[in-house]
Amino acid sequence: MAMHKGLKLRHIRAFLDTIEAGGVSAAARKQGISQPALSKTLSEMEAMLGGALLERRGRRLTVTPAGEAFRRHAIQALQELEAGAAALSGDGIGDVINVGALPTVAGSIFPGVALEFSRAHPGTRLSISTGPNLYLLDRLRSGAIDLMIGRMPAAADMPGLRFDFLYEEEVILAARAGHPFAHRPAPEALRQCDVILPTRGAIIRRIVDDYLGAQGITEPRCPIETVSLATGLGLLEGSDMLWFISRGVVARELASGLLVSLPLGAQFMSGAVGLTMKHEMTERPEVARLTAMMHEAARLRAATSG
Repeated sequence: MAMHKGLKLRHIRAFLDTIEAGGVSAAARKQGISQPALSKTLSEMEAMLGGALLERRGRRLTVTPAGEAFRRHAIQALQELEAGAAALSGDGIGDVINVGALPTVAGSIFPGVALEFSRAHPGTRLSISTGPNLYLLDRLRSGAIDLMIGRMPAAADMPGLRFDFLYEEEVILAARAGHPFAHRPAPEALRQCDVILPTRGAIIRRIVDDYLGAQGITEPRCPIETVSLATGLGLLEGSDMLWFISRGVVARELASGLLVSLPLGAQFMSGAVGLTMKHEMTERPEVARLTAMMHEAARLRAATSG
C-alpha cells in the first residue's frame, strides 16, 4: 500500500511529539498550537493511514501495535530528513550517536567521556537525552536512541538487548550537611524523618524497598518520589528529609560537603551500571569506539576508588 499523498511532515511530528510528551495537551504546548488543532492533525493522520495509532485507557494515552510499528519507521525517516537538510545547509556531520543517559551516570563519568570522544572524533555528533529507565528503554527499542547508559535493566526487559557491565554502584541515603540525624543509625533516622524514595519505575526502587522491608519499615513517611537531582537537592537543602538515590547522581554534592551519606550497614545496596543496546549496534564503528572509551573510564574509576 502506497503512502497517502495527503500525509505531511506536520502529521508525523504531531504523532511523535504526542508520544514523547505523554499526551496531546503537552505536545500542543511544545508545538505552540491549541489542543483541538493537534487532535485534528492526529485524527487526519489516522484516517489517512487507515487505523488507530493512539488510544486512551482511562487517563493514559497509549500507543497501539500499529502505532508502535509506524513510530519506528517515522523516527528513522525524520532522522534521515534532518540529516539531509543539515548536509544541504552546510551543517552536515558524518554521523550521529543518540545516547540515553540515566541520572546515575548523566552527571558522573559520562560527561568526561563525551568530551573526550567529541575531541577525538569531530566528525561524529553525540545527541544525549536523559530520563527514567522505562522511558529510555522504550526509546531504545523504538530506535530513537542507539544505546542507554545506566543501571542494568530487569531480566524481563532484556530480550533482544545486550548489557555490557561497567561497574557496581551503591544506593545511598543522602541528607543535607548538618542534618540532626547525620550521625545516627539509618533505621532510626528513617523512622523519624520524611524520606524521598526513587520513583516506582526506577531500577533502584526494588533495592530500596528490600532494604526498608529488612528494617521492618513497611510504611516509610514518603511524601515525594523522585530521582531528579535538581528536585531532590532542592528538597534536601530546604528540609530534614532523607533521600535514597544512586551515589553517582549526587557524587559532586557529596565531594563538596553539601550532602552527606548516612551509613546503611547493608551489603546488598548496590547494582550493576553499564551499557544497554541492541546486538547490531556493536557493528557500528563509532558506537564501538564510544563503548570502548566508557569501559576505559570505568576501569580508571575502579583503580582510583580502589
